[in-house]
Amino acid sequence: MKGYSQLRKGRISNTSTIYHLTFATMNRTPYFGDFYRARAMVKALKYCDDQEWSKTVAFIVMPDHVHWLVQPFSKEISELVRVVKEFTCKHHLVKWQRNFYDRGMRSNEETVETARYIIANPKRAKIVHHVGQYSHWDCIFL
Repeated sequence: MKGYSQLRKGRISNTSTIYHLTFATMNRTPYFGDFYRARAMVKALKYCDDQEWSKTVAFIVMPDHVHWLVQPFSKEISELVRVVKEFTCKHHLVKWQRNFYDRGMRSNEETVETARYIIANPKRAKIVHHVGQYSHWDCIFL
């Protein structure tokens, strides 16, 4: 617990920064191998945008983790992650690791490069041969 609280102390959100957030299911259980659970996660991410709490640049829902490239507006990144985790936990019985990874983008080039990295995840994981074969992603650049 001490490590988790220490992580949170240094975490800040800046509305002019785009963040790469990564969070994983408990024990890396592949909950999102289930189509309906994966779509529920997509819905939770889009809900944050619909509430104007954030603007999603790119995301991918992998079987056991999520990558979300997002710009926070009226909610801190910790709060955004909490909202999507709570939604999927409450309605779809997904259990999550407590922590998450975040990295602020320093340039437009880094944002585009990170979006490409995110979208290529299912291909690198050999889930599909082409990213167009995977259903649970989106990117404003495509």
